[in-house]
Amino acid sequence: MLARTQILRFETPLLRKQGDEGRAEAPRRGYASDAEIVLPGRGLQFHGQVVDLRVDGCLIETKCRLEPGTAVEVWLRTEEAPLRIAASLLERRERCVEFRFQPLPQRKADQIRMLCRELGLEGSRAAQM
Repeated sequence: MLARTQILRFETPLLRKQGDEGRAEAPRRGYASDAEIVLPGRGLQFHGQVVDLRVDGCLIETKCRLEPGTAVEVWLRTEEAPLRIAASLLERRERCVEFRFQPLPQRKADQIRMLCRELGLEGSRAAQM
C-alpha cells in the first residue's frame, strides 16, 4: 500500500482595490501557494507548494528529483495572472528544492511582491527589496 503525504492548503482572501466595491469577483482557481516546476521542451512537470518566496528565488516543497543547475520554468499563481519565471535549480533538499530566478523585469518583480503579501510572507526578503 502506498503512503500518502498530506499537505495543508489554504485559500487566500481576495484583495480588493479602491473602486472595486460594486464588481463581482471571479473565484480563484487553485491555491496561491501552488507551484509547478516545468522543464521547457521536455514536457516534464512537477507539482509543489511554495514554502519561501523572494524576488531572486524560491523554495518549493516537492518530490522533484532534478539535479542542481537544471534550467526550469517556475509557474506561480497571482491575483492578476499566472506568473512564469525562468530559473535554475540551486539546491535539492530532502523535501524541498531551491531555485534562483533569472533576472526579472520590474513587472514580474512586482507580481512576486504581491504574491508574497497574498501568502503572508511580507517579512521575507522579496517584500523588502
